[in-house]
Amino acid sequence: MEELAKLEEERGTPGYTSVDERRVASNEMCTFLILNISSLQLIPVNMIAYRQQYESVNPAGVIAPAIVATFVSTLTAVVYCKGKNRRW
Repeated sequence: MEELAKLEEERGTPGYTSVDERRVASNEMCTFLILNISSLQLIPVNMIAYRQQYESVNPAGVIAPAIVATFVSTLTAVVYCKGKNRRW
């Protein structure tokens, strides 16, 4: 995030700093934050461990639904960011 802030300062993006010197997040910063929040996770190790601890028949059965769910949330985040970027 600090490197993205330096990039915005180097660009001299108008509106990056407002009149009272508070910083405003750039489109790249917002995209980075949203992608981190959507949390693409390939193998949900904690869930597998919990299911194994409670003697599940198939502790690794949660892998496919978890991958699909994180893929959908990440795809939604990317589409949302691209839509917002085009609007501005």
